[in-house]
Formats: sequence, structure tokens, C-alpha cells
Amino acid sequence: MTSLGATPRNEPKPGIKRINLALQGGGAHGAFTWGVLDRLLEDERIEIEAISGASAGAINGVVVAEGLAEGGRVKARQQLSNFWESVSNALASSPLNSNLWTQFLPPWLRDMSPKFDASSMASSMAFDFFASMPSAFQLSPSGYNPLRDIIEREVNFERVRACTTMQLFVAATRVDTGRLHVFTGQNVTLDACLASACLPTLYKAVEIDGIAYWDGGYTANPPLTPFIKHCGSDDVMVVQINPARRADVPTSGGDILHRLNEITFNASLLREIDAISFVNDLIDAGSLKDQGFRRMHLHRLGGGVTFENLANSSKFNGDWTFLKSLRDAGRLETDAWLKAHFDHIGRKSTMELVEST
Repeated sequence: MTSLGATPRNEPKPGIKRINLALQGGGAHGAFTWGVLDRLLEDERIEIEAISGASAGAINGVVVAEGLAEGGRVKARQQLSNFWESVSNALASSPLNSNLWTQFLPPWLRDMSPKFDASSMASSMAFDFFASMPSAFQLSPSGYNPLRDIIEREVNFERVRACTTMQLFVAATRVDTGRLHVFTGQNVTLDACLASACLPTLYKAVEIDGIAYWDGGYTANPPLTPFIKHCGSDDVMVVQINPARRADVPTSGGDILHRLNEITFNASLLREIDAISFVNDLIDAGSLKDQGFRRMHLHRLGGGVTFENLANSSKFNGDWTFLKSLRDAGRLETDAWLKAHFDHIGRKSTMELVEST
């Protein structure tokens, strides 16, 4: 951990609780995070000091920053809604959209019991098909990325960089070294967001200043260290949309691959959480007295059943009703957390840690 003696510690206004948000990536599942942000922005008692994110988490953070810079909390909430509606419209014609692929299923599958999610199976088939195709370099030498059009249309990055009420940390993975790179301040650009969300099986690596980047989820999903180094708040809320636990052991090839992806995209986060917990224990034991360390309070949303019952393929589901249902789930979970734990902010952790042994 890093000494924090030089970190500014401006206190929030009386009655205001200040927190940092760490937002995971996960495609369309990021609509859950939209709901979390919508509920937090609605609560005048909460001040968001900083957001770190990878992939969809980073993009959610960028949209919030633009809204805050342009018109405060109300505008930030409206910007989030506009952005996700734009995502839904764009995915409606995507080859990975579950509703589009359902039409290619044989009638005997489409007509099965309502308990059978035909659209989810179709989307899974599409995902596995595209994952097994030649690389993005072979498929699209021009490097076209449809996400660029959405973000470029919906986000004004001059406003994002002009936001003075909240810091942003956008995670990406350097292809050459395999190490984390965090874009912040004036370096938060359209290309930085595309780099953070660049799945190499779908898109060409994003090159910035001669360096190629892939999805930030491979090295930090999302990064927590920037909060420790650069922020004053002791509280970190992790919005985790990749399930840490699954009760059943996967047996099919597709299910095994999907679980491996979940484990990979959680691994770096769990390591950082373990490290913070270890330092907290040393602080409580008095071993780090007068060495510039401080105790961090960890909180989590989205670690429950919301995503455990969703197929990995639903990350490509842009149906507006589906996205709004995830938003509503995020709002409800955040509302319940605030009712149970608002008084704990600034005082203690509320996160139940996943066992490492």
C-alpha cells in the first residue's frame, strides 16, 4: 500500500457522506450500474469523490462526469438514461443481439416451455460462433468498432475533462507488457474508453501514443489503488457485476468458458480487496502506526443473485425492457443498502469478503 501523507483530505459538508465508486465491466450488465449511479445521484446525502472503472464501468463513469460538468446531478442522471437508450438502439441490429438470433432457432426450440430462455441460448450460440471466428484483425482490417459511434455521439469529452467535482480513473491493459494502465485527468479520451472496453476477440487493439491496449478488465476490474493514492475518502463502493460465486460446477464447454471468464475478470479485484483487508488488519493490530497508512472501508453492491441467474450471453442483450430491468434492480439494491448501511459510511466496512482459502 502507498503512504498517503500528501493526499488532500478536504472534508465534505456537514451531513454529507463522501464515497468512491469502483465499477466493473460486463457489457449490457452495466445497466445495473446505471441503476446504482441513478440512485446515488438522487441522494443529496451522498457525494461521489471519484469513479474508477473498466469497460462498461469506465463508460458509465465518463457519462456521469459529463453530466455533472454540464448540469449537476439531474443532468448526470439524464445523461445515463440517454446513453443506455442509445446502446439499446445500437444493439438492436447487432449480430450478437439475442432477439435477433432467436429467429434462427428451429421451431421446436422457440416453442419450448417458457422456463426455457430461447433468446439467451441463441445469443450464447452467436457469442460462441463469433468467438471461434478469425481474429478482429482478419475480420476488420479497418479496425471499425461500433462502440465508437455510440460514445462519440453521446459523450462530449471536453465536458468530461472539465468536470471538477469528481475524479475519473479509466483502466486499460497494455498488450505489450500485460500491465494495468490508468487514464485520468486530461488523458480521459474517446480512445481511452474504447481501449478500456476492447475485447480482443471482437475488436482490434486500440492504439494510443504508439501503445496497444485491450480491455481493462484483464488487469483491474476495476482498479482500487487510485483511490488510495489520490483520494481523500476512506470509503470504496465496489459495484460487482461478474458473479464471484456459483453454486454449480459447469460441465459443458460453453459454461466452463463463461465461468473462466468470470474468474479472470474478478481475479485482480479480489487480489486488491485482499491486500486492503490485510493492511486494515495490520492497522488494527497497531503494526503500521505513524507510517502514513489509513484504514479503508469496503462496501459492495451487485454481488448477489442479480447476475447468478443470467447467462453470459445476456451481456449482449440490448433489449430496452431488459436493460431497464437491470437498472431497476440496481436502484433497488442500492436503496436497500443505503437504508441498512448509510450510517456505516465513514465508520466501517460492510463488504462480506470472499474466502481466499
